[in-house]
Amino acid sequence: MTLYSLLLFAHIAGALFLFAGLALEWVLISFLRRNPELAPFSAWGRLFFVAPRLYGPALGVILLSGGYLGAQMRAWEQGWIRVSFVTLLIIGLIGAIFTAPRARAIRKLLAAVSDPTIRELQMRIQEPLLVVSVRLRTALVFGVVLLMVSKVGLGPSLIAMACATAFGLLIALPAWKRAPRPQTTA
Repeated sequence: MTLYSLLLFAHIAGALFLFAGLALEWVLISFLRRNPELAPFSAWGRLFFVAPRLYGPALGVILLSGGYLGAQMRAWEQGWIRVSFVTLLIIGLIGAIFTAPRARAIRKLLAAVSDPTIRELQMRIQEPLLVVSVRLRTALVFGVVLLMVSKVGLGPSLIAMACATAFGLLIALPAWKRAPRPQTTA
């Protein structure tokens, strides 16, 4: 087994963990937005801690192993690698800027969830930016996978990522149109 094969394995495993973390975050946000009562928050909210622990390190592994693999292949001049690398950095920035502060506030409220704090928790989970962030990041990750499979030049790579961005924003649009109002707990 060579270093190259181990790094390729780490790269693919990182992609799987990135998808798993984003999928978990997507499901949790959707579920908690539809079920704003105290019991689901208490039970499902604990999983809210897991998602960033999956995709945070995975993104680092993908960037480091991908950078090494690209250097070994002498492929940094290829458009798809440069666009993929920049897109992965943007995915990390979107998560850090739009999701992380909101997730920290939600986790803090979940740690002390009670009847008085449930209203604030409901308001936090209803923020459209949570939905927009996870859906946009997921679409961008699919765009990067498309680039890795197709290995196209710079122009087509930029077009593919523009399409992935548009698709991510399109599937996030319902969160802006009809942000659900928190229901009163009975």
